[in-house]
Amino acid sequence: MQKSHGVVVTSFEALGAIADRMTHWTPNTFNWLGYTQNRANVRGHREDNLAQINTLVVDIDFADAQERDAREQEVLGAVTVADLFIPTMILRTAKGYHVYYVFDHPMFLRKKQGQFPVLKAAQKMSSFVRQWIQKRVAGVDVGCNNFGIFRIPRQDNLVFFDAHMLVQVSALMKWSQYYATQVPVTKPDNRQMISLAPDEGRQVDQVWFKALLKVTTVKSGQGLARHNTVLTLALAMYQSKISQQRARDVLDVFNSSLHDPLADREVVQCVRDAYSGNYRGAALSYVQGLLEQWVPNFSGKVVTGMGWHKFAKPRSERQYSHAHEWRCDVLALINRMGGNSAAVAISTRQIQTELGISPASLNRVMKQLQVTYQLKKIQRGNRPTLLTTVTMLFKAAMVSRQAQNQAWKWYLTTLVPTIAISKYESPVWTLAAGQNMGDSAPHGGAETRNQTG
Repeated sequence: MQKSHGVVVTSFEALGAIADRMTHWTPNTFNWLGYTQNRANVRGHREDNLAQINTLVVDIDFADAQERDAREQEVLGAVTVADLFIPTMILRTAKGYHVYYVFDHPMFLRKKQGQFPVLKAAQKMSSFVRQWIQKRVAGVDVGCNNFGIFRIPRQDNLVFFDAHMLVQVSALMKWSQYYATQVPVTKPDNRQMISLAPDEGRQVDQVWFKALLKVTTVKSGQGLARHNTVLTLALAMYQSKISQQRARDVLDVFNSSLHDPLADREVVQCVRDAYSGNYRGAALSYVQGLLEQWVPNFSGKVVTGMGWHKFAKPRSERQYSHAHEWRCDVLALINRMGGNSAAVAISTRQIQTELGISPASLNRVMKQLQVTYQLKKIQRGNRPTLLTTVTMLFKAAMVSRQAQNQAWKWYLTTLVPTIAISKYESPVWTLAAGQNMGDSAPHGGAETRNQTG
């Protein structure tokens, strides 16, 4: 993939003919794709060349296949985002999973005043989805290309697929706007945001850079791991006008101090990429993710050269919890106690005891969860009321491998407005592109990767 070996596909028929021999593809289509002069490499698969975005894919990686299999249930419990958005498809990779969220209609890209506003919106939604999942299961690659190359669905790697489960773009956008207000790490304090010129705000002089440079525990295949850490540090030195050779020397020392270092050639490549001129410096989202992953006790300001932010005070140091924190606690408790069952009988008194929440606060939280379709009460006459969530139903369906049963469809189509029901029953290999495109983009191309590429 680093050498861009592959073929360009311009029709669903061609894709179907070769899909079982391919390992990777670009599930989102481009305006054009082509080859280099000797036809050895594919060119054109850049984000600013996307024609439309059909699919959001989350990459989850572990140390090896054994850990992947051992943590499958943990993954299944984490991929129903906010107990609202259900994956359309889950594929098993060599060391993890690729989780596909297929949109109910494509997001078409149009250039306005030199910018791609739809692409920026999609990138933010993708970032928030990954952040949400990362907080619930370690291993999410928060820093990988939002709409790049992923595993192609085949019968030998399919874990879950339901063509009916499409995510409504409007609902995901609304949730993303809400989530953005609930992420303390991205909230500025009361002072005015300032834009720092490069010579006024060198990233290498910031506390976060020095904190990351001291970390020795960065591992492979766990969220923002070694490669992204080295690249972020290199970008900070590029922004600070440090020479490329000096950056290589500093990162060689940093890499050597890691318990599990990268290969030297990968460090060299990271520095080369950082100094390619395609970037301005380390991005705030990457810095925040790395600090959360590898410096959990960090409490200083994060300055990236484009403005500064403060980390919120940890919950353990506050007297009161925020409403969204209680909602997460209640959902997590119900999902945990429900296990792989489709519903669980649990009293409000039991929830109060488990969480230490007051009756009035719990009552408000339960009402909010029901209004937002994240929690459903099932009345059973004189018997105890059952509680269920989308996560519980999803996990139960996965265990039974009967995702098409009537109870499942009834709950999702009747009570969860973020689910868009597809009218098509497409083969697995046409899902990400064909499900959304129809005849609207006959000239779009899907790039694939062969077994040797």
